[in-house]
Amino acid sequence: MGVRDRKKEGAGKNDDAPVYRFMSVPRLGLLTMRSFLRSPLPTAALAALMLIPLLYSGMYLWSFWDPFDRMEHLPVALVNEDEGAEVDDEEVNAGEELSDTLLERGDLDWHLVDAADASQGLEDGTYYVTLTIPTYFSEALTSPSRDREDPVPALLVANYNDSNSYVVRQLAGSAFNEIRAAAASSAISDYLDQIFLGFNEIHGKTEEAADGAGEIATGAGDAESGSGELSEGIDGAHEGAGTLSGGIGELHEGSRTLASGATSASTQVSDQVDKLDDLADEWLPQLEEDIPDIQQRAGEAAKVSAGVSEALEDLPQEIDVTALSEVDGRLSTYLRDHPELEEEQPDLHALLTDLQEAMDTALSVAGYVNDNREDINATAAEAAALSEKAATLSEDLPTMAEDAKDARARADELAEGLEDLAEGSRTLRDGLSEASTGAGELNSGLGQLSGGAGDLHEGLGDLASGSDELAEGLSDGTDEIPTYSDDGRVSATDMMSEPVRLDSEVDNEAPNYGTGFAPFFVPLSLWVGAMVVFMVLPALSTRALASSAPSWRVALSGRVVPLLLGWAQVAVMMTVLHLTLGLQAQNWPLMLAFLALTSAAFTTTVQYLNVRFNAAGRVVALALLVLQLTSAGGTYPIETSPTFFQAIGPYLPLHWAVTAMRHLIGGGDMMLVAQAFGVMALWLVVPLLLTWRAVNSKRVWTMSTLYPALKI
Repeated sequence: MGVRDRKKEGAGKNDDAPVYRFMSVPRLGLLTMRSFLRSPLPTAALAALMLIPLLYSGMYLWSFWDPFDRMEHLPVALVNEDEGAEVDDEEVNAGEELSDTLLERGDLDWHLVDAADASQGLEDGTYYVTLTIPTYFSEALTSPSRDREDPVPALLVANYNDSNSYVVRQLAGSAFNEIRAAAASSAISDYLDQIFLGFNEIHGKTEEAADGAGEIATGAGDAESGSGELSEGIDGAHEGAGTLSGGIGELHEGSRTLASGATSASTQVSDQVDKLDDLADEWLPQLEEDIPDIQQRAGEAAKVSAGVSEALEDLPQEIDVTALSEVDGRLSTYLRDHPELEEEQPDLHALLTDLQEAMDTALSVAGYVNDNREDINATAAEAAALSEKAATLSEDLPTMAEDAKDARARADELAEGLEDLAEGSRTLRDGLSEASTGAGELNSGLGQLSGGAGDLHEGLGDLASGSDELAEGLSDGTDEIPTYSDDGRVSATDMMSEPVRLDSEVDNEAPNYGTGFAPFFVPLSLWVGAMVVFMVLPALSTRALASSAPSWRVALSGRVVPLLLGWAQVAVMMTVLHLTLGLQAQNWPLMLAFLALTSAAFTTTVQYLNVRFNAAGRVVALALLVLQLTSAGGTYPIETSPTFFQAIGPYLPLHWAVTAMRHLIGGGDMMLVAQAFGVMALWLVVPLLLTWRAVNSKRVWTMSTLYPALKI
């Protein structure tokens, strides 16, 4: 289309102006809407404008929805330099255990490397953090077992590089809290044997226990000595009880013979006396003939009476119960003073109880014999008198014929006396039978008591020896129980309250959030500034485009004003940030040069989009802004974003601008800055060349050039 045609089109447009002048506002608005919907491109642009809020919110929230949930993708170097420790001949490798725990849990993307690789990775951005387990880690964890007064807390050393990402410190903080908790839980298991609270009291109580054990040993020695005396006394009592049992046994046998003989004699004499009474008158004339027989019977009675008298006289006049009473008293006192025997030595306690009952029986029998001494002596006297009378009768029988009546009377007396003697001998026999049984039980019980007393003596000897060993062991154990001074206890308590501590070291540390986020917001503002520039200024000068000047000159002439405005934006922005907020940088000249290059690259890119796509270029620039916001890694490390944003980030300029600004403000690897300079130069040159090409196509006007379908 020539100039003449364009003039005709312009004349036609001016001719239509009055028509528009007289349209109402609603009709004019409807006509404007129809102009948007006349072709697909304006319709698509309208739809895009409707999607802009969704593009902003959706992309942004998608990118930063939950970065903490993707912390396992954050590369962190783990350096284990722990050399271990030895406690009580047992190896402790706390560093290795912690490393295994961290690698197994996978809270972060752990890489087990050496110190050199970790340092290099932190410098070039391979790792955002390095966590070092120092050589003395196990030694520090086990320090309470060696140094009671000044234990050393175990440290984990974390190194950051704010030039890689400032926010990673906040992200890693929560993860390192769990790391420290894991290390502390491992340390707690080693500290269980080092609990010191109350050790001083335990030490004192152990000393008291040692003293008490010594007193027990002394008392056990005294008890051993007393039990020896008791054993000797019981042995003597046992020997005396044996003699007593033998004597009472013999006495019992004699009393049985006495009872049998007395009963038989009484019966026979009584029968003869009865016969004598019945036949005295009848047979008196024959008395002389019967005298030999009577004399024989009287002799037998004299012998029996003499035997009873001798047996009764052989009984001791008084049974000495002193020894038995003494043994019984000692036994009762021992049982009363040692009630614990009933639970600790039940068999010995039962034996001593039975022995006490036997002693009581023996004392009862001895008392019976002593208490009835007069009756026994009287019976013995009567037996002796009866024996004399029987002997006298036997001697006087030859002369008894004429004294028959007198003999009859004496025979009656003899019969009665023999009856009394028989009754008394039976009573004596029964009593001596009980005494013999009791004496046997006493002898048996004293025998058992003698054996038990020997065991008691031996046991008390073992108790005394064991108590000495216990006292010695407690005394030695007291020296092994740790004691703490007030300062030592406070130091140990402080160490135990936080046994594992994190010692952080930050390379190129940013002093505040503003400084930390400046590398992101400064380049971002330059992109927004470039967009605003071309909202006010045309991307190309119409007059220059219509002139005969070369296309490359037209393209460059369109760069002059936006370039100057961009540099003015950099100057004003950095001056205000430095003077009002106190923003600092490690290399101001290089940073300002980089920002000047970045502004030129951004304005050139936005200019190309406006030249190539006309009004739609602003929408494309806005879309690129959203993509760069979500893929530049300006807030959270890019590794915490979805894979899509990780993939597109290195191909967009804001990613490199943020990386370079971090190192220029905070310091760090200048190689990354050099790379960013190169990338920005490409984003300056390539869009400029594309703009030159677009100028060539723009110099040919069409109807869409005069009447664009989309106006923004």
